[in-house]
Amino acid sequence: MINFDEMTDEEVDAYLAQQEKSPVAARGAREFSIVLMVSGILGLVASIQLLLGELELKADPAASLVCDVNELLACSTFLNSWEGSLLGVSNSYVGIAGFLSMLALGTYLIVKKSLPRVMWILVGVAAAVSVLALFWFQYTSFIVARTLCPWCLVIWAALIPFITQSVGQVRANLTGQDSAIWKYRWAIIVIWIALVFGFGLFYFYDTLARIYGW
Repeated sequence: MINFDEMTDEEVDAYLAQQEKSPVAARGAREFSIVLMVSGILGLVASIQLLLGELELKADPAASLVCDVNELLACSTFLNSWEGSLLGVSNSYVGIAGFLSMLALGTYLIVKKSLPRVMWILVGVAAAVSVLALFWFQYTSFIVARTLCPWCLVIWAALIPFITQSVGQVRANLTGQDSAIWKYRWAIIVIWIALVFGFGLFYFYDTLARIYGW
């Protein structure tokens, strides 16, 4: 037990400063910070493009957006639906805020090389929310709208590495133990993306065959 009465003011200040320092991050933190920044940039660009498309549709409901490629690949379907404002405001604004935070966190981590415990907990919460959001929008894309939004696909591709790496890094930094998810993180990311792509190809095969004359 620390006895502050026996310490000089300088020793007390040094001790408190040491306690305020973030703990040393688990291995892979630099890789995770790069994933955060890359995913943040990709998601931010996609969210901004969706917002611009939404503003264009508000100005001209009959406008044809750049991302409206064909009957299967189209953004307008989502931007005009209630799912496009799930929390009462445009999902684009939520995405911009979220991916900006992701980019800022990645920058902070690569500079500081570690995060306080509470921030690792918040990363875990963000990953859990991202999983729910990702599955919800995949459900609405495949089952409800039966349409794929190109910029949404970019967001999915940004979230999958973030979610996977977050689970591994949060566990390692909160418990000091590596997990199988972290060990096989890139295999999980590749398989996850491949499964989404494969399911989309299977689910929309008839539509793709009609569009491209297969």
